[in-house]
Amino acid sequence: MKKAFLFVCVLSMGTVAWAQTAPPLGSAQSFAVLGASTVTNTGATIITGDLGVSPGTSCTGFPAPCTGGPGVVNGTIYVGAGSLAGPAQTDAAIAYGDLVAEACGTNLSGKILGTSPGAVTLAPGVYCFNSSAQLTGILTLSGSGIYVFQMKSTLTTAANSSVVLTNGATAANVFWQVGSSSTLGAGTVFVGSILAYTSDTLDSGVSVTGRVVALGAAVTLIDDTITVVASPVTQPCKDFTTGGGFITGPSGGKAAFGFEAGCKCAQDKDGSLRGEFVYHDQGIDMTSTSVTAYLETGPNSRRIQGTAEINGQDGTYQLDVSDNGSGTHSCAIRLSTGYSASGEVKGGQIEIHRCYPSGKDDHGKGCDNDDHGKGNDKDDHGKGNDKD
Repeated sequence: MKKAFLFVCVLSMGTVAWAQTAPPLGSAQSFAVLGASTVTNTGATIITGDLGVSPGTSCTGFPAPCTGGPGVVNGTIYVGAGSLAGPAQTDAAIAYGDLVAEACGTNLSGKILGTSPGAVTLAPGVYCFNSSAQLTGILTLSGSGIYVFQMKSTLTTAANSSVVLTNGATAANVFWQVGSSSTLGAGTVFVGSILAYTSDTLDSGVSVTGRVVALGAAVTLIDDTITVVASPVTQPCKDFTTGGGFITGPSGGKAAFGFEAGCKCAQDKDGSLRGEFVYHDQGIDMTSTSVTAYLETGPNSRRIQGTAEINGQDGTYQLDVSDNGSGTHSCAIRLSTGYSASGEVKGGQIEIHRCYPSGKDDHGKGCDNDDHGKGNDKDDHGKGNDKD
């Protein structure tokens, strides 16, 4: 093996439902509005952030490359699958799938957000509806953390309804997974990222701090204001994970990869992220260029996100890994190109190096050392990783 930590692992595509987590937005995070078939605007809509449509190419009511009109975009407009809107739609679909996979914490079926007892003020958590969800009046989200709302069907809001944030809640950490379509009534003040399976319609005078995404059809706007928010706030980095080997790729051959990511105990006391990730399969050659997120998705599971060069082109990646002790190790990879793979770790392993205030890892050694007190440039037998 080489120092690049070339490992073999099994890619498990399932999301660990341990605690609500922010989904990966990847290249979709800069988009305030993202439609699938078309984006249509009537009136003086103001978008702060990027505007995109893919795989469709129809965009009306905004400046070129749209048809022109009174709408304003304080960002970049991307049209068609060959633009950044293409991978953004792919990443948005991944985020949608992750939201669907979150375990429901509180079922609010039959309750009206902002009106029904138990649905007026909510703490961080995962809230689900067996069919549609409706908002009237004022919904208050109170407390720092992730808010996920899941609905099997539609999301509708009454005119002049609103979502209010307090006690540390932020729009960046609020997500609405809509099983069909969303319709926001006139004058609604809304926060969070709406990811609708089909379409989004905003009546006149709606304000959204977050994102409006339609995975299957159109986004329709009328004199609205949509402002994109920063990437979701994640929990502090407090450990370091290494791993590698090979899996059986989609082609049936060996897909090899290696990675290291997180915060090394003695070196990164400020929580700074570091790491690298390489992956090779038939027709896929990927090398990371940055690590942008390192998330604890379970007691023994971590999610790593970042940017990469994929077959010579800029893109993004998501890697989910699990350290199951002496059991089967697993990991999952998704690329912004649409590629995904999963399998069981063979010829290698995944290991989470947990850090403590002393700056040592689980074995009383600095995180730069492995389980046997040797530097990470050594393998389990004390040989350098430059050896096969």
